[in-house]
Amino acid sequence: MTDLHLIRGVRTDRGGLSTMPKNKLIALATAGLALTLLAGCSTGPSKADQCTQFEKTVKSAAEGVQSEAANLQSDPDAAVTKLKELDEKISDGVDDLSDDALQDKGEAFEDAYGDLVDQIEDIAKDPQSADVSALTKSSTKVQDAGNAFQKECNS
Repeated sequence: MTDLHLIRGVRTDRGGLSTMPKNKLIALATAGLALTLLAGCSTGPSKADQCTQFEKTVKSAAEGVQSEAANLQSDPDAAVTKLKELDEKISDGVDDLSDDALQDKGEAFEDAYGDLVDQIEDIAKDPQSADVSALTKSSTKVQDAGNAFQKECNS
């Protein structure tokens, strides 16, 4: 055994060839390849995880719209400011989507929600000239965009 020496914990002969049994060497090589391949697959959260997270963001925004709508008469500026903060949260949520189809649907929702906030801001500035039909249209657009996002999540 004088011709063998230890290199990084693997016994080799002087030519550098491993004296490790072939089945162990194959198992180690296979494990290394599997790890390399799996590393390429773990590019981020799953589609389901992305849907869940974005839906939480949207739910928070929807609750914000409901609570701030009540404040529009008493403190319209504060209500609009809060709605714009919620709009930013939705924008951040869209930025976190890595699935292309989800991102497209998320961006459509973000645009629709932003339009709704703009309509609410216009009403807060001048309640007398409120365009109720535009507000209704914006609200419907938000619902439709939300439904399209949900449909993509379920596909």
